[in-house]
Amino acid sequence: MLLSVSGLALEFGADLVFEGLNYTVDRGDRVALVGINGAGKTSLMRIMTGELEPSRGSVTRASGVRVGYLPQQLGEFPEGPLLDAVCRCVGEAVEALDRQKAILHSLSASGEGEGVLLDELASVQDSIEATGAYNLHNRAEAVLFGLGFTGDDLGKPMSEFSGGWRMRAMLGALILEDPDLLLLDEPTNHLDLDARIWLEEFLGRFRGAVWLISHDPAFLDSTVNRVYELEYGSMTVWSGNWSFYEKKKMEDIRHREREARKVEDQRERMERFVRRFQAAESKRFQVRSRLKMLEKLETIETYRSPGRMKVRLPETPRSGRKVLTMEGVSKLYDHMVFQGVDLEIESGDRVGVVGRNGGGKSTLSRIMAGVEAPTSGTVKTGANVMIGYYSQEVDLALNPGRTVLQQLSDISPERSEKELRSFLGGFLFTGDDVEKPVGVLSGGEKSRVALARVMLLPTNFLILDEPTNHLDIFSRRVLAEALDEYRGTLVLISHDENLLRTLARRILVVDGGRVKPFTGGFDDFVEKRRRGVSESLGSGKPRAVSPGRAGDKERKRREAQERNRLYRKRSRVEQRIRLIEKEMAPLEKRKAEIEALLAAPGLPGGSGRIIELQKEHAFVAREILQLEERCMEAVEEAP
Repeated sequence: MLLSVSGLALEFGADLVFEGLNYTVDRGDRVALVGINGAGKTSLMRIMTGELEPSRGSVTRASGVRVGYLPQQLGEFPEGPLLDAVCRCVGEAVEALDRQKAILHSLSASGEGEGVLLDELASVQDSIEATGAYNLHNRAEAVLFGLGFTGDDLGKPMSEFSGGWRMRAMLGALILEDPDLLLLDEPTNHLDLDARIWLEEFLGRFRGAVWLISHDPAFLDSTVNRVYELEYGSMTVWSGNWSFYEKKKMEDIRHREREARKVEDQRERMERFVRRFQAAESKRFQVRSRLKMLEKLETIETYRSPGRMKVRLPETPRSGRKVLTMEGVSKLYDHMVFQGVDLEIESGDRVGVVGRNGGGKSTLSRIMAGVEAPTSGTVKTGANVMIGYYSQEVDLALNPGRTVLQQLSDISPERSEKELRSFLGGFLFTGDDVEKPVGVLSGGEKSRVALARVMLLPTNFLILDEPTNHLDIFSRRVLAEALDEYRGTLVLISHDENLLRTLARRILVVDGGRVKPFTGGFDDFVEKRRRGVSESLGSGKPRAVSPGRAGDKERKRREAQERNRLYRKRSRVEQRIRLIEKEMAPLEKRKAEIEALLAAPGLPGGSGRIIELQKEHAFVAREILQLEERCMEAVEEAP
């Protein structure tokens, strides 16, 4: 046992966050801590570290247990070159090396107290070996490379790195400390796909216990074997990974609802009997018996669903076949981001863009959207292309002084306040929430406002740069379902594995100054990256695989094949519909012309001409009807 929690409760003023929590943490545990925003997940982790005092209850740690905690927000971190700063965080190893240096200096300077110094030196030597201090720099380099840093980064001052890269450095330092218990709050927020895969593989080999807060279902499925759910102030423990928890929770919800209906039916029957016979002397014993049974009848609490985002995309206007063409495109800042990009995107394409953070994915999206010009080359959009662009830099897309409601009315002034409020309700902004200035909103709330702005107007070409950042698991799923139904063209830049697996039909890799298509599907891309990461971590004990893992992989492969089959079928059907509509257009035009001629007074040619037009009208109408029937057959064939 590493840590034990008993009777834990937390209150903020009059608000009860949770109470009555009891659990233990053992070496080897892999736990996902889940719950809606505000359920108390981060607060519970801070209590486990000792940073926050609970209102009631106790946390007991085993002697010598070391707890490592990665918060959502960057905390204090040493300055100086990256590699040195990360190594200085491993205090025990650094202290042991510093003490060894001091002892050796004392021994060379004077022979006094040599016996005592030699004894201390032996103890320090044990500490150095236990902490791996001699190869600390080598281990630090391996960890930093795994998290996406390059050899050139190791000597850069920490001040030159963005907040996201500083968070990676902080995660690297935490891994190097090799604690007994790792508490990670949203560790994948600032990681690209390669770094996230590396972290998955590392956690699979980690010998201690791990607790994770994450909104990434694929990451949780790969790393945890238990789910602790904080909901409405209490904790429920579920065995298995995220997918298993989700399945079992739905079964539990349905079971509770069935049992609750049975109890209510029983209650209603007994109350009806009491009302009917309570005045009848001959039935007084039966009535009394029913009343006692009613007092003992248990009330089964059914599931109270928290608010869920609802995304309604407007009708998709039709665009030309060629949506976007890039020829010889390059982008240069103080360095070459990419060059020689030749790319063509057609109507209905679904493109996933992947690559390391800082490689140029967001720059590519801005050039595609027309927000930024290329240094050289040409970018052309096709006929009737209407672009919707979501930038991960949401603060730049929003005016902090404008309210949530004003953010939407600014781009759609013709809509009524009632319409806009109704639309914002789907993004979880209700009542007075819509009057809040954007500047006071959380990161997740700002993301929802920015998404609402993109989804409000009709588009046929969506370019989305990390749209799931700051969204919870349930909102991510709602967004994925809405985008899966979207009939326009989609370019998706994301490290969200589930989102890419669901939506991407083509993969573009931005890497090493190039934008290259990947031959194969997204699962093939992930598997290739995973093999590379596994090899980079070196040989050793194979990563533990849960019994259902191989089956999950096969299931995901089959699901991907089925999605691709349905996509191809839907594409063929949509092509047939477009051809039918193209064939129908001149007929409908001619039908309208004939009707106009027949309706006009004094038609030249007299009755003979009228009969001729009526025959032609009947023929054209039959042709249109046959084409409409073919169109309906095609629609019914659509998956």
